Amino acid sequence: MNSRSQAVFSNARPAGFARINRASWIDTLRVVAAVMVPTAAKGVIIRRPIMERLAQRQDLDTGAVRQMQRLVKKYGRAPLLLSIPFRPQLLILDPADVSTVLHCSPQPFATATWEKRAALAHFEPKNVLISDASRRAELRPIHEHALASADRLHPSSARFKTIVDSELPEILDGIGADRPNELDWSAFSQAWFRIVRRTVLGDRARNDVTLTKTLNDLRSRANWAFAASIDRRKLRQFQQQLGQYLRQPEEGSLIGRLPKGSDFDLESQVAQWLFAFDAAGIAVFRTLALLACHPSYWDKAVDEVKDPELERPFTRNCLLEALRLWPTTPVILRELTEDIKGDRTVARGTGVIIFAPFFHRDPELAYANRMEPSIWGPNDTLPTVGFVPFSAGVAICPAHNLVPAIASFAIGALLSQADITLLQPSLTVDDLPGTLNHFDIRLRLSKRPVEARAPHAAAGFPPY
Repeated sequence: MNSRSQAVFSNARPAGFARINRASWIDTLRVVAAVMVPTAAKGVIIRRPIMERLAQRQDLDTGAVRQMQRLVKKYGRAPLLLSIPFRPQLLILDPADVSTVLHCSPQPFATATWEKRAALAHFEPKNVLISDASRRAELRPIHEHALASADRLHPSSARFKTIVDSELPEILDGIGADRPNELDWSAFSQAWFRIVRRTVLGDRARNDVTLTKTLNDLRSRANWAFAASIDRRKLRQFQQQLGQYLRQPEEGSLIGRLPKGSDFDLESQVAQWLFAFDAAGIAVFRTLALLACHPSYWDKAVDEVKDPELERPFTRNCLLEALRLWPTTPVILRELTEDIKGDRTVARGTGVIIFAPFFHRDPELAYANRMEPSIWGPNDTLPTVGFVPFSAGVAICPAHNLVPAIASFAIGALLSQADITLLQPSLTVDDLPGTLNHFDIRLRLSKRPVEARAPHAAAGFPPY
């Protein structure tokens, strides 16, 4: 941690920051207008296509990063207090402080913020993310066990790859080198959510599109958080739909690893998994677009598919680059559970904001606006430089290993059989845009001749 915003530790918890600046009213309004409003407008819980398109057209994400850079030039890197009426926020500007906040969660930087509670109450009212400390201590371990958080590869990875390999090739049915097919988000997401339902709930949930639609309806209301009333009838309907799978969990599914006959509000816990896999699908689709316009990375990813090993570190790093360039969780929120004291006191209950794109697109980074998979190595997070696609510390996303593994299976399933061309949008690889609207991505898939595919596909090896 550097001298600009050194945290004072006591019993591994920060007693304060050495310095905390206060933003002027005009700068506070600028942050609200350029950073907070556009981020919320795009849809924090479920993406809004119209606003995503507007954000890309107006380059709003780049504008938000520039606004943050302007604040650093004016105030320095110390945390910046935004005196927003009724809801003051502490804006983190130093990567060292990102690491401090995330590694000192959930105390005194609680994950259960007012904003999260208001949004997630619409579809997962008793989820671990919005639980108090004692309840969190009970719930977090069941997530870590079910999702195998500590394992690079989930114990059911072979089964999950079989699911992926049985679903995504349907996209390629009926096409060939002379009959290319256009792939958009609508077609990809249908296959992706079949994978998600089978992975999370079991094979009998494959075609349960009603479950996904009900959840999406609830998520759409959750975008409005406290400004919309909870649709309790639909929430009960969703929980009943989930309950039919939880009562008879299929072996090999994620819910099959949950405790039996327990009082853990499992519907709320599993809802978070289904919700989070939506963002994972967006990242996969963007990764395909990135690889399509980076021939050298494309070739390396295709070569990796030929290896029968389940772990695919290069493909994983390409996914992490898509998440760095276009974070699916652009804002990480925390809330102070106690007063923080430095040269000024920040009161308990103040919100804490980590705006990921600001760190991911730092102009001091040589690769800020281009794809550079090599920066990740074996890491899923680099909190000391502010790269936290899955958060970090004890509150790191419990699926930080599972999601990249399944994503790499999905990417490999298409790369092993087809050449992919990016039709839309046009990307300049040395200056990638601040926003990439996944709703507007168009890919052309041309199935390669059998002899040109990866060996396991050509030889007809059984799924791993």
